[in-house]
Amino acid sequence: MLPADSTAAEKLACYKGFLKVQTHRLKLRHRAGAGGREICAGRAVMLDALLRHLWETAKSSLSAQAQKEFPPLALVAIGGYGRAELNPHSDIDFMFLHDGQIAANRPLPYLSKLIDGVLYPLWDVGLKVGHAVRSLDDCVKVANTDMQSKTSLIEARLIVGDEALFKKFQKTLVAKCVIGFEEKYIAMRLEDQATRRTKYGNSACMQEPNIKNGCGGLRDYQNLLWMTFFKYHTRSLADLERQEFVSKAERKQLEDAYGFLLRVRTE
Repeated sequence: MLPADSTAAEKLACYKGFLKVQTHRLKLRHRAGAGGREICAGRAVMLDALLRHLWETAKSSLSAQAQKEFPPLALVAIGGYGRAELNPHSDIDFMFLHDGQIAANRPLPYLSKLIDGVLYPLWDVGLKVGHAVRSLDDCVKVANTDMQSKTSLIEARLIVGDEALFKKFQKTLVAKCVIGFEEKYIAMRLEDQATRRTKYGNSACMQEPNIKNGCGGLRDYQNLLWMTFFKYHTRSLADLERQEFVSKAERKQLEDAYGFLLRVRTE
């Protein structure tokens, strides 16, 4: 715990120290043979802890009355961070979800305080951050305009903040961006797959494969889950196994292969 009267420099040094120590611990676990998924999830947990701390610190700096009147706001991980799959140097993508806390294209004081309190320390410690500030309507608009954004948002995960607002976001996304878009989305995902394979090699036996985008790489596994989510509302291979789309042996083979690729990417 940092003393309440810590200076900005002291806080920054503490954050850097935390990330350095925890990253080293993950590296030791990786060297000891831990699975790819375990290490990636561990990195996500590390960053969750930092972001929650920054959020709560910014919120606690408000007056007692302001904290009492605090509006529905949430910090939401998206994309790979939403899946809790972070390799070293992966982008840390998240969004500030609000319910009408923007006026004249500027965040209102509550939201502005949180944005500054979270982003500036992350930039100062040198993390590669991708962030957005969105309302529910903004999320629907961007999801239905861009397939990559839609994919990123369906993997969203609440880090900290208003749980009711996050659940409303999830329901809205399915109702307005998934239902009715199934065939179009799957067609675009298959087109994306074909484009990637043309660019990175249409063989799983490349001598120097692209681990993320190549044939049989990480993106192909993710593509499978994204398309089956749209078609059958499943979230995992375990869900697909329960519905008898894959056997237990097939699920284990796929999961082991994916974990291996994540481990290679971490290395």
